[in-house]
Amino acid sequence: MVCWISGCAASLGPGYLVEKQEIQVAFLPQPEPLLHVTAEYHLKNTGTQQLETLRVRLPGRRFSPGPVAVTVDGDPRPLTPSVENPRDTLIQFLKPWSIGASHTLLFSYDIHSASALDSSIAFSSSAFALPAEAWAPSLPQAPGVFGFGGVPPKKWELKVRVPQGLLVHASGSKEKHFARGEEMEFRFEQTANDLNSFLVAGRYRETRQDRADHGKVHVWSRTELDSQSLQLAADSFSNTLAMFDSLFAAREKSRLPLWIVECPVPSGCIAGRPTVYSSFLYGQPRESFAEMISRDTVLVATGDAANQRQVWATPALAAGWLGYGQNPGFYEQQAPMSALPAFAAALAQEASYGPGIRAGIIQRALSQIPVNASRASNDEPIVSRAKSLLFFYALRDRVGAEAFQRGMQHMLAARRRRGFDITDLISALEQESHQDIGAFVRQWIKRPGIPEDFRAMYSQSAAKQDFRVQEATP
Repeated sequence: MVCWISGCAASLGPGYLVEKQEIQVAFLPQPEPLLHVTAEYHLKNTGTQQLETLRVRLPGRRFSPGPVAVTVDGDPRPLTPSVENPRDTLIQFLKPWSIGASHTLLFSYDIHSASALDSSIAFSSSAFALPAEAWAPSLPQAPGVFGFGGVPPKKWELKVRVPQGLLVHASGSKEKHFARGEEMEFRFEQTANDLNSFLVAGRYRETRQDRADHGKVHVWSRTELDSQSLQLAADSFSNTLAMFDSLFAAREKSRLPLWIVECPVPSGCIAGRPTVYSSFLYGQPRESFAEMISRDTVLVATGDAANQRQVWATPALAAGWLGYGQNPGFYEQQAPMSALPAFAAALAQEASYGPGIRAGIIQRALSQIPVNASRASNDEPIVSRAKSLLFFYALRDRVGAEAFQRGMQHMLAARRRRGFDITDLISALEQESHQDIGAFVRQWIKRPGIPEDFRAMYSQSAAKQDFRVQEATP
C-alpha cells in the first residue's frame, strides 16, 4: 500500500504529511560571496502514533554549510547526529508530536564559497550555481514498519533573491520575478517532476540558438562568443544529444531547452578530476571540463568553445540523462553499471568522429587488464573500471546494437525513479534479444581478466598499439 505517496487517510504506520514547504536562496556578493538558505516546512502527524523525534538530512559535505539553525514553531531546537545513519540528524520535540498535530520547521544557514569542499561549488561575486543535489534539507520517512513521510507537496515555491542584472535559471516552471530595490526576486513553482531543485545565476551574456534537431540552446558566458566557435560546439553537442536520445530514449519533454553555462569562477568549478575513464576515452588523463548540474543545464570550464568541443561527449551529459529525472540514486551505482556514462560518451565520440575511435578506446582499456589476471586483480580500481567499460562493448556485441538499444530503453522506462542495477539490465536485454545472457554476464563480472575471444578479436585490429594509462583518482 502506498499511502505515503497518495496521502490517503488510512495510514498503516508512523509518519507525517508535508502540507506546505518553501525554500529561499539569497545571493549576497559582498563582502564575501555567500548564499543564505532558509527552508520552511509545515508538517502534520497523520500516522498511527506520536513521534518523539524527527529525522532530517542536512546539506552534504560538498556544500560545507555554516552552522545550521533550526526552529520548531519558532523555538530553537538542538540537532543530534543519528546513531543509525550518519547522514541523518535528529530533532527532538519539546513534547511528543501527537497524532493530528502540526509543526512548522525552519532551517537557516549560509553556504560560503571559500568553504565549499574542493571548490566544487565555488562561486564569485557575480555568479553561482547549486546543482540538483542535497544543498537543501530533506526529510526522510519516519522509521518503523509502514513508516512514511518526507514527500514534498504537489506544488511548492523556490524563491531566489539576487542583485539586479543577473540572469537566473532554476528548476520548476511558471517563473515570476519582481524588483525589490536593488535586487530581483524570482519565484519558481516546483513539482514532483523536479525532484532535487537546482539553481544557476550570474552576470552572463546570453547567446541563443534554435536547433532544428534539439530545440533551443542557451549559452551563458562572461564574454561574447565567436559565432564560428559557438557553431562548432553546438554541432558537436547536437551529435552527442542525438546519440543519447537514441540510446536512452528522448527525455520526458520533447525539444527541452538546454543551458550551457560557463563556470561561475575563472579558475573553474568542476568537481571532477582526471579519471581513469577519461584516459580510456581520450588517450590520456584529462580533467573534467563539464558537469551536468541538472537535466537541462551543464557547467563548462572557462575557455574558448572551439577548444572545448570534446566536452559535449563527456560522461557528464550521459550521467545527466541517466540520473536527473530518471533515477536519483544513479550516482551511487557500483561497477559495472557505474561505467555506463563512460560507455555512452564513447558511443557519442564515435557519432562525432567516426567508428575508428572505438578501436583506440577498447585497446587502451584492454592494456590495463593482465593477460593472465589473478582473481585479486578484479579488486584493483583501474582493472575494475577497464573491465566495466569493456563489458558494455561485449554485451552490445552479444545481443546486437538494436536489441541493446531497446533493452536499455526498456530498463530505463520500467525502473524510472525506482533505481536500477545489473539484474534489471539483464532482464531487459533478455526480453528484447530473446537470449539467455545471465551466464555471459557472470563470466565477465566474476572471472578474472577478460574472455580470450574478446581480447583476440580487438587485439588483432590494433595489434601495434601500445597504450598505457596511469592510475588516476576516481
